[in-house]
Amino acid sequence: MSRIRRLDPVESFIVGTIGRPGEREFYLQAKFQGAIHSFAIDKSQVIALADRIAMLIGELKAADYRFENVVAVNLEVPLIPEFQIGVIGIVWLGESEQVSLDIQEITEGDNDLNLEGEEGPAVFRIMMSPDIANAFIGQSRKVVAAGRAPCPFCGLPINKDGHLCPRANGYRR
Repeated sequence: MSRIRRLDPVESFIVGTIGRPGEREFYLQAKFQGAIHSFAIDKSQVIALADRIAMLIGELKAADYRFENVVAVNLEVPLIPEFQIGVIGIVWLGESEQVSLDIQEITEGDNDLNLEGEEGPAVFRIMMSPDIANAFIGQSRKVVAAGRAPCPFCGLPINKDGHLCPRANGYRR
């Protein structure tokens, strides 16, 4: 059996959080044939993923691709992640007009995307329509923005009781 699980095509692909700002855990969730697949992900990875998908969607919009509105759903619980995401690969498949997203389990040592062979970290290949990918961008940006406000001086998040700002030589702001 291959270590690459293929979800083609997914019915939904969303991001969500559990917890309060400053203590939130981020998750990706894909729905495929009625089953829910959840993956733990870092906030910075969500930002980077949304930016990269936005670049791809921007190229499609420039080529006059017609998008349909997709309503984002909420995370389904209980959340039992398949794994913590390490490496992510994104590809546009023009012949099938799908976005292909490869997500690989984080491992110790070398963390290059490894799709060869039967041994190695788990990989999920998530195939989605451009409409679902486009909806993911807006939703992920809302989820990220719902966290703590950034410090206007250093850009780090500010807690309720302030934070030690490196730009202020360690003084509280």
